[in-house]
Amino acid sequence: MLLPPPPSSLAQALAPGGSAGPGARAAGPELEDEAGLGEPQEGGEAAGRGRAGAMAECALRVAAGTILEPDRASSEAEAAASAAQEAREEGACPRWGAQHAGARELAELYSPGKRLQEWISVLLCFSLMAFNFYNLIFCVRWEHAFSVIVGILAGVVTADFVSGLVHWGADSWGSVELPIVGKAFIRPFREHHIDPTAITRHDFIETNGDNCMLTVVPLANMAYKLFSLSPEALHQACPWECYVFALAIFVTFTNQIHKWSHTYFGLPSWVVFLQDWHVILPRKHHRIHHVSPHETYFCITTGWLNYPLEKIGFWRFLENIIQRLTGEKPRADDMKWAQKIK
Repeated sequence: MLLPPPPSSLAQALAPGGSAGPGARAAGPELEDEAGLGEPQEGGEAAGRGRAGAMAECALRVAAGTILEPDRASSEAEAAASAAQEAREEGACPRWGAQHAGARELAELYSPGKRLQEWISVLLCFSLMAFNFYNLIFCVRWEHAFSVIVGILAGVVTADFVSGLVHWGADSWGSVELPIVGKAFIRPFREHHIDPTAITRHDFIETNGDNCMLTVVPLANMAYKLFSLSPEALHQACPWECYVFALAIFVTFTNQIHKWSHTYFGLPSWVVFLQDWHVILPRKHHRIHHVSPHETYFCITTGWLNYPLEKIGFWRFLENIIQRLTGEKPRADDMKWAQKIK
């Protein structure tokens, strides 16, 4: 399935051989890897000089169109090569990935208490999901077919919008130092921008625990209604409950879908199929968000809403309102962690 063109604000950053554009720090590590510019995790000054020479050679190959693997030399990869090279020449870009100083510090903030919260959330969420699904299938009638299909599609679209709203809020505002929510919920977003592949090393509980916590309350409310309402009332409420259930399912699995969008090896064929047909967030589509300063394409469930929301300037509109009211700049805390070197 053809994806919509990237937003105009990224046109320069994604053009072959283009620069990162005003305000951009550098392209993300995944795009650097696409261009063969990812840094090794060990090495001293001599290794640094070797990396500089290798990167210069690679950048020249990109410019000349002589990359040995043309299938991987997408316009985004070429942009990453150019942006990363320029940033390093200016000494403006710290190391990315698991060895980044900020990434190491953020990873160490993952606590046993947080792990317990994730386990409880996952157990409650999937227990309620199984109970609701079992009871919901007995409520569906043939006359509900059209409204149920519409409800499910509306649930998927709503989940995509909710994923974008939460992602934008956590990326753009707040701080890891905030009480309770900082270390528990904002920390993973900061870590993700300086070590995007960290999510691929998280197990099922760490990946999905927070999203499961978000859906426990609506799933519990749905379970109560399925258990207590009369058959006639359930018959009338069936399309709405299908909408709520689809919304809960896709919100629950949003971060798993997000994890798959960063996984380039070993994905099941059915996941790749869904990505290729843009049923769930495609890998190439999500790379647009990881061009610094990470200011666009926030929806990470299906990504269907990214282009229209960018086209109408939805996120910039919200940011302008908040900045005028509070004086805070979006993604200031994100920038701080990206620039951390020790």
